Amino acid sequence: MQRGKYLRSVMLIVVAFIFANLVLYFSRPEGVLLYWTIFVVPMVVAAMTYDVHGAVIIGLASVGAIAWWIYQLMPGFEEVHIAVGSLHHIVEISLGSSVFLGMGIILGFLARKHKRQQAILERLSIHDRLTGLYNYSYFLDRIEEERKRAERYEKSLSFAVFDIDHFKQFNDTFGHEKGNLVLKKVARTIKKNVRATDIVARYGGEEFVVLLPQAGKEEAVLVAERVRQSVEKLEFEGDREQPIVKRTISGGVATYPSDSKDSSGLIVKADEALYEAKESGRNKICIAQ
Repeated sequence: MQRGKYLRSVMLIVVAFIFANLVLYFSRPEGVLLYWTIFVVPMVVAAMTYDVHGAVIIGLASVGAIAWWIYQLMPGFEEVHIAVGSLHHIVEISLGSSVFLGMGIILGFLARKHKRQQAILERLSIHDRLTGLYNYSYFLDRIEEERKRAERYEKSLSFAVFDIDHFKQFNDTFGHEKGNLVLKKVARTIKKNVRATDIVARYGGEEFVVLLPQAGKEEAVLVAERVRQSVEKLEFEGDREQPIVKRTISGGVATYPSDSKDSSGLIVKADEALYEAKESGRNKICIAQ
C-alpha cells in the first residue's frame, strides 16, 4: 500500500513537471516570464512526499529547466550582448526561482516533521503503551486478515492465548507498579521466543495472544511451550520479605481450519483450551479439542 502511494506521487511529480515544460513550450517567448512559477507544483508535491530531498532535487531541476527555456525562447538571449531588459528578466526569474526553492525546502522540513509526528501517532494507535506489543484492536484486524490469507492459499493459521497465573494475587501482594514490570518482562519474553513472522499482542489485563501464520498445530504448540518454559525461568521483584518472585503462564492453542473456519471461532476454541489449562493445574499448554 505504501509502495503504491509513493509510485502515484512519483507519477504526479513527473506529470506536473512535464506539464510545466509543455506550458512554456507552447507559450510565446514572454511566456517564460509569465508561467515559470508553474514549476512550483511538482516541487511542492515532491516536498510533501520526499521532504527536503525531493524539494531540492525537483527545485534544482525546475531552475535548470527555466534557464533552458529562457535560452530557447527569449529573443536575443543567444547573442553575446544581452539587452538590459532581458538581463532584468533573467535576474527577476533567478531571484524568484531562489525564493520558491527556499520555500520548497522549508515545506520539505515541515513535511518531514509532520511525517514523524504521524508515525508516532500511528504507532500509538496500534501498540499497547505499557508493553509495546500490538493492542487488541490491531490484533482483531490482523487475525481476520491472516485467516483470509490462510483460506486463499490453503495454509494453516494457529492462534495461542496466554494468561499469567495468579497475577491478581501478585498485584494485591506487591502492588500494581511491580505488576506492570511483570507484564513488561513477560511481554518481552513472549516476543523473544516466537517466530519472526508471528504477531504478538496484549489481549487485555494479564492476557497475551500470538498469531502464527502458516503454522500447524504441532509447530504452534512447540512455540507456545517454549514461551511457557522461558517465562517459568523468569524472576520478578517482590518485597523485603520475598525479594524474588516466580510466576508462570498457562496457554491455549487452536488452529485454522481444523478447529474453526472463522476468526471468532478460533478465539473461542483457544480460550476454551486456556480455561482447561487453568482448571487442570496451570503452568501448562492445552490444545483445542
